[in-house]
Amino acid sequence: MRPKLLIVGHVDAHGRHGLAADLRAAERLGAEPLPVVTAYSLGKGSGPEVLRPVWAGTIARQLSAALDQEPEAALIGILGRARHARLVAQQVRNRGPSALVLAPMSSAFDIAPLVNTRLFAAIRRCLIPEARAVVLTAANAATLMGASGESLDDLRGIGQKILGLGAGAAWIRAVPNESRQIDIFIDQAGSGLLDYQATNEDAEMHTSAASLATLLALGTKLRPAVNRAHRQAYSIDRELHPA
Repeated sequence: MRPKLLIVGHVDAHGRHGLAADLRAAERLGAEPLPVVTAYSLGKGSGPEVLRPVWAGTIARQLSAALDQEPEAALIGILGRARHARLVAQQVRNRGPSALVLAPMSSAFDIAPLVNTRLFAAIRRCLIPEARAVVLTAANAATLMGASGESLDDLRGIGQKILGLGAGAAWIRAVPNESRQIDIFIDQAGSGLLDYQATNEDAEMHTSAASLATLLALGTKLRPAVNRAHRQAYSIDRELHPA
């Protein structure tokens, strides 16, 4: 029987990001996804112009039905309102799996202009303490934590702040480092640089968090799961975004 993965996130009309991409990653790696829709992104061109949140009561009912199936892991993606962050945190704290991956911002577009800043405060206060791992790009990590992310040391400091809020680990992706992109991974055992010799296009990978959550659902330990998730996400994203 395939392990179940709760996936909480937004629907993208183009089908290349959000739940559509996360569902593909979960199924590709062998998990049964349990989707919960929190918002719809609307707009034309490269990024959405509006993020339309789903009513909180509808999210609560979706969550209840999904958690009744006892998922082995959870991925929490984009949420539309601070109330949603508090609702999801309460549900997963009471009934959810311990293997929770939090990826509350998109590598495909800037969510900050589309939401109230109270959402970021609620994510920091309510969801980060519940997370086994928090996955963010370098730019999004700086935005979420309200800190400078100009240097490698800045981003290491942001990772430590995420751990200080109670997360088990921080995976900060697409960190500029001279002529290439690297990732920073920090957990309670220490920190390290994950040098994948990534190109600028790799910075736009959208299924890293979903791949990581799926591997945790399958029973993979965190650090090996992070390394494998990057490789899997690269392959899946090439399918979603063919040249």
